[in-house]
Formats: sequence, structure tokens, C-alpha cells
Amino acid sequence: MKRFVRFVLILSGFAAAGALLRAEDRALTLVNVKYQGNVIWLPNPLIVKKGDHVKLTLINNVPDDPAVHGFTIPAFNVKVEIPRGEPQTVEFVASESGLFETSCHLHPAHVKGQILVLSK
Repeated sequence: MKRFVRFVLILSGFAAAGALLRAEDRALTLVNVKYQGNVIWLPNPLIVKKGDHVKLTLINNVPDDPAVHGFTIPAFNVKVEIPRGEPQTVEFVASESGLFETSCHLHPAHVKGQILVLSK
């Protein structure tokens, strides 16, 4: 019986380790805010794991700024425009590990950020 229990515990440990390494669905909401005259997306940086299916909901709510902001992650072919008050959703697979830039493709001088994709 002790051998069986030990065997089950070992299998459980492997299953738990596999769950930590397995790609997951990540749903994140980003909101742009104006802070000290700069528009930024929060939270920042984004952190996901390689292989994760990432779903971002982007909310543009800065009232005294341009009515539309962009959001792009060139490394993952993400490019979307977000009108004020009209949340947009974008999905991609984090297929590469590393640190990647995000930015507004409409106003490249600001609204920059990063996404960190951890290797398995």
C-alpha cells in the first residue's frame, strides 16, 4: 500500500509540474491613462509564458487626448485601433520568449510599453 501511495504522489508531482509548464489562456485588460502628461497603458509590463493564448481587452478612456489610440505588438502581428469608449479585443499566441515592445502605431512618440514572454 505504501508503494502505491508513493507512486500516486510521484504521479501527482509530475502532473503539477506539467500544469505549471503547460500553455494557458491569459485574459488581460489594459486601460490607458494620462500620468504627468504622458499616456500609458496599464498594467505594464505584461507578463505571459511562451505558448500562452493571450486575449487583451483594450480600453481607451483618456478624455482630453485624441479620440483614437493604437496598440501594436509587432513581434506577434498585433495591430488594433481603440476609439475612446469602445473597448477592443485582440488575441494572439505568445510564440517566442523574450522582451517585446508595445506602442501606439498612431502616436509613436508615446503610449509605449513592454510584454515579457517567459520561456517554459
